Order: sequence, then structure tokens, then C-alpha cells
Amino acid sequence: MTVRISVAGDDHGTRRIRVEGRLSHGEIDELEQVVGDDPGVVVLDLTHLRSADSAGVGALRRLRAKGVRMCGTSPQLAWQIEEEQA
Repeated sequence: MTVRISVAGDDHGTRRIRVEGRLSHGEIDELEQVVGDDPGVVVLDLTHLRSADSAGVGALRRLRAKGVRMCGTSPQLAWQIEEEQA
């Protein structure tokens, strides 16, 4: 398994998208499709995300910039997402 993406909603209209495994360039389109056009109602749960390649980190940066909230991010992944592009 490279990555597993699952979606759950709550009573307040927020969608929790759980990303597990390894996020790589091949799964970015699927993740962006699941997030959809209203990133303000999305929380990405990255608790079980083990790693992300450079394309995966780039996608997470773009999603965060669009307003997607993230939780459960490991310290190393958080650092990669925060790191400025050279």
C-alpha cells in the first residue's frame, strides 16, 4: 500500500480526510480531488502518514496555502511543509 485516503464527515459540515502510508506524486490528484473546492471545511489528518516525497510535500504546502487545516503532522513533516522553497 502506498497511500490510503479515507473521508469522514461530522455534524458541523467539516470533512476529516485521513491520509495513511506514503504520499507520492501518483496520489496527489486523488488527494486534491477528495479535498475539493472548499478547503475551509477540510481537516487533513496526517497522524498515520509515514512519509511524503517532494511532490507530496509540495501538494501539502499548496493545500495548506488554500486554507486546509492539518492535524497529526509529525515534526519532520511539519518542518518540510514549512520549509521555504529554494
